[in-house]
Amino acid sequence: MLWSITKWNHRFSTTRLVRWWLRMTVLDRFIFVAVINFIFLIYSFFTFTLWLINYGGRALSGMALSDSLLGSVVSGSVTAGLRFVLGLLNFISGVTIFFEVVFVIFALGLSLFFVIDLIWDFLGTRRDLANIAFRDDVILATRGEYIGGHPNLPHARFVYLVISGTQSDPYVGIMLPSFRPVEYKIPLIDVTGAKSSIDDKFGKPGAFNFFLTSITPSIWKGYRSVINIEYTSSGRKYIVEIGSFIRGNDEVQMWKNYLICAQSEADTGEKPYGQWKSLPKTKKK
Repeated sequence: MLWSITKWNHRFSTTRLVRWWLRMTVLDRFIFVAVINFIFLIYSFFTFTLWLINYGGRALSGMALSDSLLGSVVSGSVTAGLRFVLGLLNFISGVTIFFEVVFVIFALGLSLFFVIDLIWDFLGTRRDLANIAFRDDVILATRGEYIGGHPNLPHARFVYLVISGTQSDPYVGIMLPSFRPVEYKIPLIDVTGAKSSIDDKFGKPGAFNFFLTSITPSIWKGYRSVINIEYTSSGRKYIVEIGSFIRGNDEVQMWKNYLICAQSEADTGEKPYGQWKSLPKTKKK
């Protein structure tokens, strides 16, 4: 859902929050939502306990300060101090209940957003990719994060990626889906290398998500698999870095293999082994 909303606007697509959410796998998002709900349960237990203590304290103080023998014995200073403590406890309990309501709205809203976004992304995005891949001049289509390296794209954002063109002139297309779609092409005949590597530029995990590194190997460890496409243009060498493919790290390796095979077919005319969709020999009008 977030992708469907933001993909039309380049400025929104380049924000850190949007890229952080789209960069996470389904497991990452599930763990994040589960941790938030777990913290919410702990906070709810603390709020209920504090309210119970406050309620019990007020009930006991009401009995102690009533017209009884104990109430007549208790001095005025002790009574004033007890009322101050009860008033402070009542104030703290009221504040925690207020934030409890805020936390309920946030936790339920995040959980609902996670479910809707998962269904929407699975149906909508994969339908778009299936429609793109159905074209005769497209071998592969996916969604990934353009990290940088292209001379005309200074901003990192999520994009649609395709291997398209003709059999003798294939290219990698970086498609910016908007109301006026823009496509940047990297001719495979100019590609000098395609390497998959680990991107660790996001640093070490923080204290909050440190224990998650033993559960999932992706965003919580601060690195992810990327593919680096090296090519030359106008006498200069460029390295375009792409990662966070919608189908995970296995798709990164598959794209590396497909780039090499498409380039080889363009050079030799030989069709790669197995289930392979060759590009058309000529460009359709």
